[in-house]
Amino acid sequence: MDKSLQLINYKLDLDGKVHMKGVFFEGKHNLVVKDDLPQPTIQKDEVLIKVQYCGICGSDVESFKTGVLETPGIVIGHEFSGEIVEMGEEVKGWKRGDKVTANPALPCDQCYWCAHSQENLCRWSSALGTTYNGAMAEFINVKAERLFRLPDSISLEEGALIEPLAVALYAVQDSGFKIGKSCTVIGAGGIGLFVIQVLNAGGASQISVLEPVKSKQELALNFGASNVFPPDKWGKINRLTENIGPDYIFDCVGIPDTIMNSMKLIKRGGIITLIGLHTKPFEMKGFMSMVLKSVTMKGVFGYINDTFSTALNLVKNGHIDLKTMITRIVPLDGTPELFEELAEKTHQDIKVLIKI
Repeated sequence: MDKSLQLINYKLDLDGKVHMKGVFFEGKHNLVVKDDLPQPTIQKDEVLIKVQYCGICGSDVESFKTGVLETPGIVIGHEFSGEIVEMGEEVKGWKRGDKVTANPALPCDQCYWCAHSQENLCRWSSALGTTYNGAMAEFINVKAERLFRLPDSISLEEGALIEPLAVALYAVQDSGFKIGKSCTVIGAGGIGLFVIQVLNAGGASQISVLEPVKSKQELALNFGASNVFPPDKWGKINRLTENIGPDYIFDCVGIPDTIMNSMKLIKRGGIITLIGLHTKPFEMKGFMSMVLKSVTMKGVFGYINDTFSTALNLVKNGHIDLKTMITRIVPLDGTPELFEELAEKTHQDIKVLIKI
């Protein structure tokens, strides 16, 4: 039997429908592992992927905690890797058994922003694992144009981290970062540590990091940070820059304190890039400082398709360490308990993968 066909574990009910197991998001603090989810059927321009690993994003956990960001009634998960097991009739250049990851974003390709190479700003954008069924299940259907091949040098475990690396990479690119400039990264979670690695590869002169968790502080230094301080010691970074402040700040947390401290710390004429998401209203102070210092503060969302190719090249050329970022691998059946833990406790994890 074709080895690729052996990857498919069909489950048939009495009506002859094909079922699969997956993690179903039903709303706030409500994740359910179901084994009777309908297996997706593919369109002529799609492939069917047997998912091997799916990463947990901060937005997944935030959705679990609040019931917003991701649409209830779907399979979640948008950071993933797997192997092709079936292809639509129009798919070319791929074969069964190919190891892949994918861009989960689904731009409309019709609006103003898509027409101007800004698909991450698509007016009608949707995404796998956010508005449509995602990858925390045995199978997922993906348009072939959103696929990226994993070379032999990148494992399937590591392949599930290409999407969050793309988030960090695009944030640095969109900030206008220039080689030789000083930077501060707030938050050394998964995205923050990837930002540090990208800045290090890009030639930042100094990378200061604000992070409260000791183990994450150590990882930040290992990945190229010049120095690391707890968040309440942000003033030390100002002294290290001779009271000028960093040229760039990347806020990977996005809570009121980090946003306001960024405005105090940033160099006159500097650029603050907001990557972290904050879902609750809050009072914002310090706008006079922002105006008087001519500070640019900008949000950044997602990536464009080409970002994935660049991310893969950075990994292949040895500039990015994916393996060290993986701190736990949990079986699919343990997902609901894992989300409760990640939502309620301060934890040491960087990237947790679900083994499908």
